[in-house]
Amino acid sequence: MLIGIEAAHADKIQRTGVEEYCFQIIQSLKKQIPSSVRVILYSNESLRGELGVLPTNWQNKILKWPFKKGWSQIRLSFEFLFNPPDAFFAPGQLVPFFCPKNTIATVHDSAFLVYPSAYRFFSRMYLKFMNRLVVKKSKLIIVPSEFGKKELIKFYGIKDKRIFMILEGYDKNKYKKICDEAAMEKVLKKYGIAKPFIMSVGRLEEKKNTAGIIKAFNSIRSKGEDMQLLLAGKPGAGFEKIKTEIDNSLFKNDILTPGWVDADDLPCLFNKAEVFVFPSFYEGFGIPVLEAMACGCPVVASRGNSLSEVGGESVMYANSESSEEIAEETLELLKNKELRIKNANFGLERVKMFSWEKSGSAVADILLGWQKNCNLL
Repeated sequence: MLIGIEAAHADKIQRTGVEEYCFQIIQSLKKQIPSSVRVILYSNESLRGELGVLPTNWQNKILKWPFKKGWSQIRLSFEFLFNPPDAFFAPGQLVPFFCPKNTIATVHDSAFLVYPSAYRFFSRMYLKFMNRLVVKKSKLIIVPSEFGKKELIKFYGIKDKRIFMILEGYDKNKYKKICDEAAMEKVLKKYGIAKPFIMSVGRLEEKKNTAGIIKAFNSIRSKGEDMQLLLAGKPGAGFEKIKTEIDNSLFKNDILTPGWVDADDLPCLFNKAEVFVFPSFYEGFGIPVLEAMACGCPVVASRGNSLSEVGGESVMYANSESSEEIAEETLELLKNKELRIKNANFGLERVKMFSWEKSGSAVADILLGWQKNCNLL
């Protein structure tokens, strides 16, 4: 049996949520797929670092492509016309125009359909087209949450039997309670943090509700809490409005926007933050919530999407449309030490439910049992 996996999404130094999923799932599959099964990782260049360290039954097939766009759709199509694997796994929500007969894809979310204003026009059109292609070409589809499954059925009318819900995980070797105060103080100094602080992680964009976080911070500060706000992430769609929101804030000197934050620094920041706020308008899963909980940081997240499946009862929830409600929930944690400690402890217990090993094992079962799963359709 030969399994093909698209690995270009995973082969990034600075990985966003989808790219982190792709990387971690492939790393887990290396331990889950038996040596009797051949695996090919397709990429447009040689795989970096530990991603390129492969078991003896695995190989990296480099498919060169001179353009910035179209590798997943066009270059892979040419490869599969002549050398199709028995099963193909697309973890990054993109599939080629010509797919192997047995294609399995992960659909992370359908945010562009619910919040179209959060996407540039051509990006939105591209994502709409690609999601239709994924739905049409994939025999089986993996989603990271029950919320994502319901959305897929609602928007595309897919049969329930085609969809497999597999929870995502977090890097438990990196995200954990840290006792090295000197190391944490060094990281705080690096990012100019000199006060107690609230933090958020993700692109600074409309979908992530970054403007709502800033408004909530303004409200918290106006009620006497002398704090800083750390917004860790690169600018995204709608950043112009976010920049205006920061510039107009009375507390703009305490709003820190360092851009991309080194993944090695994030655990220290989670450990030292008073509260992690993640009131996104739409999330297919929400890995940063797991990472924060694993570091003992209490969380305020948005109500009504997948984040309640991640946080359970260990997280405070707010209406993402109300910056005042986000501020109120955050203030309750800031002022109530017992509640903050209780939620942090609940979070440390809850993250034990999630791991990339479990995720990889479930994906491996689907890839290895695609014939049986397809016969059930």
